[in-house]
Amino acid sequence: MMYLKIQFFNYLIQECEFMRFIPLYLLKGNEILAESIVNIKGQVLLQKNSILTEKNITRIKRLGIKSIYVKDPEIEDLLQEDVKDIIKPEVRKNAVYHVKKGIDDFYSSISKQSTKSNYSEMGEQLHDQLISVTSDLVDEVMKTKDIRISLMDIKSEDYYQHEHSVNTAVLSIVIGTKLGLKSSDLKDLAFGALMMNIGFNDIHREVFDHEEQLSDSQRTAVNTHPTSSYKHITENTTFNGHVKSIILQHHERINGSGYPNGLMEDKINRLAKIVMVADVYDAMTSDRKHRCAYPHNEVIEYILGNAGVLFDFEAASVLCKSVTPYPVGAYVRLSNSQKGVVLKNSTSHPLRPLIRTFGVSDYTNRASFTLNLMDVHNVTVSNIIYDIN
Repeated sequence: MMYLKIQFFNYLIQECEFMRFIPLYLLKGNEILAESIVNIKGQVLLQKNSILTEKNITRIKRLGIKSIYVKDPEIEDLLQEDVKDIIKPEVRKNAVYHVKKGIDDFYSSISKQSTKSNYSEMGEQLHDQLISVTSDLVDEVMKTKDIRISLMDIKSEDYYQHEHSVNTAVLSIVIGTKLGLKSSDLKDLAFGALMMNIGFNDIHREVFDHEEQLSDSQRTAVNTHPTSSYKHITENTTFNGHVKSIILQHHERINGSGYPNGLMEDKINRLAKIVMVADVYDAMTSDRKHRCAYPHNEVIEYILGNAGVLFDFEAASVLCKSVTPYPVGAYVRLSNSQKGVVLKNSTSHPLRPLIRTFGVSDYTNRASFTLNLMDVHNVTVSNIIYDIN
C-alpha cells in the first residue's frame, strides 16, 4: 500500500519566495498554491502554482489536510525575508517514511512473537533504521545558521502521528542545541521523540478517527500509550535509559499533573522535559480532526504562561525564543485597530516585527504605512488574522 506523506516543500532559501498560511475553510477560490503536494515517492499530487478552484480545494480536503500555504502576489514585493524550514524537505520526508516503516515492522513483529528478548532481531532493526534518521536530523539542525522556527508544518490526518514525532524530534534537537547539550544527548532526544508514540498501535483506530473531543473513556485509552510504548521498547530493544525515560515521561508535568505516574520536578528525566514541551508545541500548532491549528503566538503565550508550572522553565523559554510568533507574510490585527502584514522579524525581539499597515485606525487617518514596532512602543500585535478586507 502506498504510504502518502503530504509535505509541502518549504525550503526556500535559494528562491526566496513568500507564502501565507491559511485554513482551507477560509479560502475563497483563485488563490495560488505555494508549493506542490507530493507523496512519499515524490509524485506530485497537486502542482505548485495551481489555481485553487473548488475542485482542487475539495481534493486537498480529501487528502486530510486542513491548512495550506498560498502565494500572495499583492504583498510579495513588500516582504523583506522569506518563510523557510529549518531542515530540508527531503530530509523531513525521508525521516517520516523510515519512522513509519520502522515502527510498523517492529510492532508487527512483536505482536506475533511469544517471548520477549532485549536482543530481539526487530529491536536491532528498529535501532539501525532510526539511527541514520536521527543523525540526519541532528546534522541538519546543527548546520543551520539561523535556527528560528517560522513554519507551521502541513500534516495529513492519516499520518499525523509519524509527522508529529519527526517534528517533535526536530524541535527537541533545536532546544537541546541551544542549551549546549552534547551530540549523544541530542541523538537521545531524537530517538525518544521518534518512538514516543509506538504504544498508539495498541489503541483502537476509531479513537484517532474520532472528529469530536475525546470522551473520558477514549481519553483514558489514549493516556495508556506512554506505558505501553515504554513496555515495548524495554522488552524488545537495548535503547538506553534516557531514551526509555523520554518515552515514558513525555506527558508528565513538573507540577505533578501529568501522566502516567504524576511525577514532579527532578523526578522527571531532564531530556524528557525537553521533549515534553516540544511535543506540546507541535501538537497545538497542528491541524487535528476536531480542530484547526492554533497560531504560533497563541501557543507561545500558553507555553510561556505555564513555564515553571507545567513545563521546565529553561526548556520552555528556549523553545519560545526559537519560534517566530508572527511569521513573515502573516496578516495581523494591531492594538490600534489597524490591520497589517508582517514584513520582517527581529531576532532579538520577535514580538515586535516590522509591519505594513492597511486601513485607518482610531489613532491615525493614514491608511497604509510601514510601522516598526521596535520603535513604536505604544502599539503591539493583538493577534493573527487571515483576511485584511
